[in-house]
Amino acid sequence: MASHPLPPPSTRPSAREASDGVVRLGTRTLLRFANDGDGKAFIAMLSRSREHLAAWMPRTARGSEPSLANRFQRMLRPQSDDGTRLRLLVCARDDGRMVGVVSLGGIASWPSLDCHTGYWLAEGEPGKGLMRDAVAALVDHAFEERCLHRVAANILPANRRSLALVRALGFTREGVLRGLIEIDGAWRDHECWSVLSTEWRAGRLDRSADAPRKRPAGTATHRRR
Repeated sequence: MASHPLPPPSTRPSAREASDGVVRLGTRTLLRFANDGDGKAFIAMLSRSREHLAAWMPRTARGSEPSLANRFQRMLRPQSDDGTRLRLLVCARDDGRMVGVVSLGGIASWPSLDCHTGYWLAEGEPGKGLMRDAVAALVDHAFEERCLHRVAANILPANRRSLALVRALGFTREGVLRGLIEIDGAWRDHECWSVLSTEWRAGRLDRSADAPRKRPAGTATHRRR
């Protein structure tokens, strides 16, 4: 059970919004694909957030590669949506500013229909409720549009903000994954939290029963075994 009410259900974009790369509309945020014109703002956002993200992310993920431009290129379609992963910008709806990134990874077809989520907010943005709204919208998309059944989040035990976020969204703690990711020269344990489509929003977005027969645009074909 979530300790706080879930954000209101997110919505699908209009045809015009979808043509502009919008994937989902939350109450306070929207999730969209990056476009060529986002490069300067994305690189600036990631650059100013390096120290803010250093404790939680691998060096490559937070952009300390030889060129941050390479990181941005992977945010563009089709690189950011190949059927097994999805990377989206988080933008504030009040002024359109870019505030972070959310992702789905390891998207698996039938019979598991699961994935893991990742997310981060830029320096100066935490504490405003933006990421809670964005992750809820991403989970709506995973269950309604991608026909998935399980979304997991792997979180460092010291990341109290992230743990509080998934707890508030009704995720369940499954246990500890030992030495899951290398961060700052050490293999770090992560707590695994997950939510099922049968639990999310009282199961109203559960599409697992028809997923093998119905393929949303841009996803891999599901096959029964």
